[in-house]
Amino acid sequence: MKPFYSVIYLKSESISDEKIAIGMFLNANRKPLFDYSEDKLKMASKIINSEAVDSVEKLLKNIKRKIDSLSKDKNQKEAFDVDPFTNSYFDYLNRYSNNLILYSKPEENIGDFKLDDFDSLFKLLVDKNYGFEEKETVVFGKKVEETLRASRVSERVDIKYRVPKDRVKSILRNHQVDYIGANGKIYSGNVIDTTTDHYTIENKVYQIRALISGLAELSGNLGLHTKGRHVVYFNEPAGSKQKDVIYDLHHDNTRPFKLKPWELFEEEEKELEDKNVGKFSEFLSGVY
Repeated sequence: MKPFYSVIYLKSESISDEKIAIGMFLNANRKPLFDYSEDKLKMASKIINSEAVDSVEKLLKNIKRKIDSLSKDKNQKEAFDVDPFTNSYFDYLNRYSNNLILYSKPEENIGDFKLDDFDSLFKLLVDKNYGFEEKETVVFGKKVEETLRASRVSERVDIKYRVPKDRVKSILRNHQVDYIGANGKIYSGNVIDTTTDHYTIENKVYQIRALISGLAELSGNLGLHTKGRHVVYFNEPAGSKQKDVIYDLHHDNTRPFKLKPWELFEEEEKELEDKNVGKFSEFLSGVY
C-alpha cells in the first residue's frame, strides 16, 4: 500500500458530530508510526466523562506499544495488513469505545510521505505543541549526564553504558543505564524523567525491573552477591498522574531498587567511592 496517514479522533458526545483530533498513524517506508497527544486527552477529560477518556488512553497506549514493536521488526509488512491494524479493527475500536473513537480512512490520505514527516504532520493535524515534552526530556537527560561526568566517580563507573542483551537474558535489547559499576556486587543508577506521560514512566519502570532481574542472575553466575545496589532517580513530576506513579513506587515493597530524587545523587556518589566500585565493563572483560 502507498504511504498514508490516519488521524484518530475522540467524539465530544456520542450524539454530536464534534470531534477532537488526539492521535495519528503514519505508514511510510513500510514502517508504521503512531502517537497520541496526552495534552489533548487532558483537555478532552473536561468535556467528556474522565473515566471514558482514561479508558481510551489505555487503549491508545496499547496500540502504541504494538506499533512500536512492529516498527522495529525487519520483516514488517504494511501496517494495515498486519493484525490488529486492519480497517475492521478500527471499526472494532469505534464499538469498543462506545463510538467515542473515530479515524480518517487511510485511502483518503494517501501521499508521498516519509517517516520523517511524522512530527510535522502531527503538529499540523493533531497538536501544534507536539514534541515539547521530548525536548524537556533531552534537557533533563543532558543535565544528568553532565553531573555524572563531572562527579568524583566518573572514572569508577561506566556512564551511559549499554548493558548487552547477550549477557543479561531478561532484556530484549541492549539496555542503557545512566551508570553501572561492580565490586562484590553490581551497582547501577537509572534516571526516570517524570515530566513525560505516566504510561512512559510505568514502561520505563517495567524495563528497569527486567534489567535488575537479569543482573541478579548474571551476578550469581559470576560469583557476585545477587542483591546489588540499584537506584532509580526521578525529577519533579509534571502532574498528578506522574506523582501517583512515584507515590505507588514509594509504597511498593516488592521494588528491587531504591527510589530517590535526583538531587540526592551525592549520597550514592559517596557510597560508590566508599565501596571502591570499578567499571562494570572492565569487570565483564576480566580486568576486574
